[in-house]
Amino acid sequence: MNTLKPKEVKELLLVLSKVFQEKMEELSEYDSVIGDGDHGVTMARGFKAGAEKISDLDEDVNGYFKKFGRALIAELGGAIGPLFGSVFTEIAKACKGEEEIGLCNIVNGFEGAQNKIMELGGAKVGDKTMVDAIAPTVESLKESLKNNLSLKEAMELAEKKADEGVKSTIPLIAKRGRSKFLQEKAIGHQDAGATSFYYLIKTFNKYIDK
Repeated sequence: MNTLKPKEVKELLLVLSKVFQEKMEELSEYDSVIGDGDHGVTMARGFKAGAEKISDLDEDVNGYFKKFGRALIAELGGAIGPLFGSVFTEIAKACKGEEEIGLCNIVNGFEGAQNKIMELGGAKVGDKTMVDAIAPTVESLKESLKNNLSLKEAMELAEKKADEGVKSTIPLIAKRGRSKFLQEKAIGHQDAGATSFYYLIKTFNKYIDK
């Protein structure tokens, strides 16, 4: 598929919620080494709230993304809620008034999310955060749009870049969050937030491959 209609957006978001339930323990394990150890539980709770919010709704593409993102933000609160919730609210802004969502909307949405996340958290590439995964993903998507690639081709490349971004956090010293206090002890461990963003992109890619 090269675009997503409302029904497909809803289905994708519900699939994402299931994925984060399944990845709960794995993500918490990554976080337990250099963070609070609750990242997986937090993400599972937030995405469950998002799924519950939209499960009985009949919305357009903007409505599904917006309400899912807002539910995630409301449920999680703190720092992580606005960071991950903005991914969905920014995509919502990028597809406002559209009957379906395509690569152009996705590029604008993820770029908006990257800017919002960097603004909110103050992180940049190299700080061992989700920015290390989202930045190369956005650049890849922009390049795919420039080269007129299909949505599937673009997401295939984006998944690879997100994965590379996660791997790039392993040798880094953290400069944000609790893990920044560990200094060299954080080296050798991948960032949980970046890993979560990778699973988001991976799930998106797998869904459109149906």
